Amino acid sequence: MSNEIFITFIIPTIGRSTLINSIDSLLNQTDNNWNAIIVFDGIKQNITINDNRIKIIEITKCGLKNSAGSVRNEGIKLCNNSTWIGFLDDDDTLSKDYIEKLKEEININNNIDVCIFRMGYEYGYILPSMYDKNIIRNKVGISFAIKKNINDTILFENNPYEDYFFLKKMQYKKYKILISSYVTYFVRTNQYETKLFPKVLIN
Repeated sequence: MSNEIFITFIIPTIGRSTLINSIDSLLNQTDNNWNAIIVFDGIKQNITINDNRIKIIEITKCGLKNSAGSVRNEGIKLCNNSTWIGFLDDDDTLSKDYIEKLKEEININNNIDVCIFRMGYEYGYILPSMYDKNIIRNKVGISFAIKKNINDTILFENNPYEDYFFLKKMQYKKYKILISSYVTYFVRTNQYETKLFPKVLIN
């Protein structure tokens, strides 16, 4: 039997107390075919996790304020046995069916390379909005998953808009990108009920 993991989540952290909440959203996934790499950026780890799906590493400080691009790149280097890579910031959470919804989108939309999930903020604010038909700066974030082979040619920049530039590079290289109907990523808040949004295929 193959030991390949479906998805590895990269979690850059500066030791926020909210990291535990982020990890809990992973542990509560309805699909257990995942692992995670938590990258402590320039600090010693301040948590203990008894789950062999979660690896913790410490690196010399490389992230910039409001930018975790280089930290994510360090985690990506260690994703050797996954077919997909996902991302989670240490003050955000995932819906419990994130992986389930990702597999659904892949099965329905053959050959996609990138799945951008919509992000839920406090008070019901959602990005990308129902009117966004492309990758727009300030309208996308880290709420996406990519096929593992993409990171062979594209890495994150250390830039406040690193998520936008990463996605635009993929678009330029003609990777097939889907903006999903689902809200599965929650920014500085926990999961709440949302409606379905229009699905957008790019490239």
